[in-house]
Amino acid sequence: MALDQIVNQGLKSEVTECEVEIENVVASGILEQPLDLDLIYKTIPGSRYNPQRFPGLYLSLKNPKSFLLIFNSGKIISMGTRSARQAKRSIMTAIKELKSTGVVILKEPKIEIENMVACADLKEKVDLEDSAMMLERTIYEPENFPGLIHIMKEPKVTLLLFTSGKMVCAGAKSEEQIFQAVRKIKATLKEKGLIKPKIMKLNEHELAARQDAGPDYNVLKKPLPCIAATPT
Repeated sequence: MALDQIVNQGLKSEVTECEVEIENVVASGILEQPLDLDLIYKTIPGSRYNPQRFPGLYLSLKNPKSFLLIFNSGKIISMGTRSARQAKRSIMTAIKELKSTGVVILKEPKIEIENMVACADLKEKVDLEDSAMMLERTIYEPENFPGLIHIMKEPKVTLLLFTSGKMVCAGAKSEEQIFQAVRKIKATLKEKGLIKPKIMKLNEHELAARQDAGPDYNVLKKPLPCIAATPT
């Protein structure tokens, strides 16, 4: 779910030059009561539970598409959704499944967003070597990994930057924090002269096609690749 579909117009207008996409949301729900995982495993089709290997029960949902870990302490962890709203709905759907097995839920769950991972494209190339020298709280070891790690204080997130302008943002607690981080890092890079517009090189055939198309020629946008993995 694209972020620009779920935030207000004020935030959206400030990041129109970037592509931002949420890839994974991790949320937790606390029921404050013990759960009988053996009973739940026997009564919910498709659930998986092997306490000898892992103490939690695994449950997969189709709507919203997500998977959950349920523990006998009453804690539920949801992963794999694309928005905070979906993550909360995932936990509530799991609780509805528990109730269908006869489990008595004593209280409404306390649901919190633990982590949001998003991919972004700044649409400009980034000088990682100079960024590593000019930005604080960075790790850059190109001989081991091509990306630069930048730990931002406010909002408290971790950014993974690449020369191409692609970026991964992890650790956010809300969509707004993701937008704040993208807006802030782009402004900082511009201020320090660390980014420059991408230059598209055309061969003779592409140049001719562009000239034939006239002044309104637009390069088709490709889908944004993302290397973000499910956080642990």
